[in-house]
Amino acid sequence: MEPSASGEHDDSSTEAGHSFHGEAFNEGPRQKAVLIPGLAKINFPTSTKSERAQQFFEQGVAQLHGFWYLEAERSFRQAAKEDPQMAIAYWGMAMANVNNRKRARGLIDEALEKKDKGADKREKLYIDALNRYLPKFGDDAPKDDSDAKKKRAENFIADLEKILHEYPDDIEAKAFLVLQIWLGDREGVKLTSRYAVNALLSEIFAVDPMHPVHHYRIHLWDSAQPKLALQSAANCGPSMPGVAHMWHMPGHIYSKLHRYADAAWQQEASARVDHAHMTRARLMPDQIHNFAHNNEWLTRNLIHIGRVRDAIDQAQNLVSLPQHPKYNTLDKRGSYKYGRERLLQILSQYALWDELIKESGGYYLPPTSDAGQQEEWLGWLAVAHFRTGNGARGAKTLRSLSRRRLALETKLLDLADESAAAKEAAKEAADDQADDETEEDVEAEKADKEETPDEIKSHLKTLRTIIARVSAAAASHRRDEAKFKVHAKQAKLEPLIEARWLADARDLKGALEIAKRERKKREGEVRPLAILVDLLWRNEQKEEAIKQFETLRTLAADADIDTPLLARLSHIAKAAGVQGDWRIPREPAADLGERPPLDKLGPFRWQTYEAPTWEGKLPDGTLTSAEEFGGRPRIVVFYLGFGCLHCMEQLHALSPRIDDFRKAGIDIVAISTEDHETLKTGIDNFDKPVEIPLIADAKQVIFKSYRCWDDFENQPLHGTFLIDSRDRVRWQDIGYEPFMDVDFLLEESQRLLKLP
Repeated sequence: MEPSASGEHDDSSTEAGHSFHGEAFNEGPRQKAVLIPGLAKINFPTSTKSERAQQFFEQGVAQLHGFWYLEAERSFRQAAKEDPQMAIAYWGMAMANVNNRKRARGLIDEALEKKDKGADKREKLYIDALNRYLPKFGDDAPKDDSDAKKKRAENFIADLEKILHEYPDDIEAKAFLVLQIWLGDREGVKLTSRYAVNALLSEIFAVDPMHPVHHYRIHLWDSAQPKLALQSAANCGPSMPGVAHMWHMPGHIYSKLHRYADAAWQQEASARVDHAHMTRARLMPDQIHNFAHNNEWLTRNLIHIGRVRDAIDQAQNLVSLPQHPKYNTLDKRGSYKYGRERLLQILSQYALWDELIKESGGYYLPPTSDAGQQEEWLGWLAVAHFRTGNGARGAKTLRSLSRRRLALETKLLDLADESAAAKEAAKEAADDQADDETEEDVEAEKADKEETPDEIKSHLKTLRTIIARVSAAAASHRRDEAKFKVHAKQAKLEPLIEARWLADARDLKGALEIAKRERKKREGEVRPLAILVDLLWRNEQKEEAIKQFETLRTLAADADIDTPLLARLSHIAKAAGVQGDWRIPREPAADLGERPPLDKLGPFRWQTYEAPTWEGKLPDGTLTSAEEFGGRPRIVVFYLGFGCLHCMEQLHALSPRIDDFRKAGIDIVAISTEDHETLKTGIDNFDKPVEIPLIADAKQVIFKSYRCWDDFENQPLHGTFLIDSRDRVRWQDIGYEPFMDVDFLLEESQRLLKLP
């Protein structure tokens, strides 16, 4: 259905909050785009007569080149808002969903419907090329196996070349061809010559030396010959400084070349640009593509260069960011999981055992219901006790892990003893119940499902490795070389940890061999060289230790030398004739390109934003305001009236839990799209009491101020917000459906409000 001139619709068959254009438009950005500074100037002519539509379209193309997919889709949607017949704008939306092929299919189908009215010959070639590339979905769709994927990828490359045959000066076609040749390698289309692709990139740079395809050159050479991308590493961020990923990408090259300080700068720059944008757009951190990946990589590089305190701070910050079931939990590759993993990595690798013990069970390493993560945490906690000389505490935790292992082994044996007849009887009973089973029964059964035998075996394998690690730490503490080596074989210890523990178990020669090997493999890292220096000295190779220490002095230019690992080298520094701070400042490399001051790019940390103030009416017509609910943490729910069944489900899911929230010091208030008379009528006529205070926002002024509004279709959206006692928004969910996981909302609200 097409929108009216105002963008409004009268399709009453569409569920509240859902897009009038269909399922593909439910997800993705629903708030309007703005023209963002710091983006590359793109020349991509289209048939639109709207200057604004053209501006937003070309902004979207620039954002595609930076893999900034959320904002690219927003820009293309804005272009379509400015010119509803602009078919190529829907091509752009589909391109922005390369990681979600089903959505992309729905969007390119929209472009196909419009192309005969709103596209010229060149635009039709782009639309047809993407249409052939994207798979079909549905019962009648052909099987999309590896051969089909390869064929589609080959066709896409050929179709992009067809555009170049017709329009040889189209550098955007060349740019997308470069990208697809690189991506096609993953789909079975072998990349036979990187130099040939590089030559195509050179044609683009001959026209525009600062085109954002510097991004693609980095990807091209990243895994093959990273030195060949150094020029693009210098130009990538400056070519499009408003896109965080363009600052991140050079970090790939510098990391591969063991230039970890330069890589860390790039990743911090990327984080700052992301944070600045999140503040403007009011986004939660993990809503940004690659945000968590960038920040955990920054943490790793801080570890490499010995900036231990900054690495700890960074990992803790990742843990403290808002979680969401869709994109950031312990089960997903989001900030929380990365932060927890990196924090354990830093504390264990830099032997900060006292801090690990202090941290465990605190804000950033709390106990968790995830068995695997809990066991990993308990394992390191036991190690920390042994390494700090508290053998009794370490042994107690080790026994706890052993009991877990025995329980799993017993469960596995019990499952093996089940007879085929018993399984068949259980199946028959389940079949008898199937007709009476409700949807809730099915979901409960899924939640209660036991681990399968294969899952138990995998779990046991991991747990045995953890137990072996703890046992190795205990043997090292006892200086029992033989037992240590037995346990170390199964423990899969990080090599440098193994070297230090082996030395403590009195095998200095074996420890030194490991340290030398790791030093050679891990060029540019502070920790391997520091451990090598220490072990050389302990092995009475003092001249070689001092020689290696001189190299370390420059390598550790940014390192925290008061950490235990480096502090123990102070006597070697004295032997080398160095007093006090023994670090030698690093000279900046000459090939870095333009680097603005970091604080000009944005804040180092994601910042909450201030909740908008508002006025509304209670059901009796009394005027109320946000101030009356201030001073205490609160959940604010935006719902689409009593006519929205999903909204009523959300309110009735929250109502019985209102006391649980109150006990946690959290109030709940709900704001409706209805006027106060309709709101009162709905309350009087509804079959269940609603315990939550309801506020009328008849003109949706509050909805719009909180961005619970689809600017493209002029309709309200569902929203759920956690606002703290300082009126800062700490968590939010805005979308076409209400947030229904009440248990998660309560638990996450409590966690966020307790963080320092």
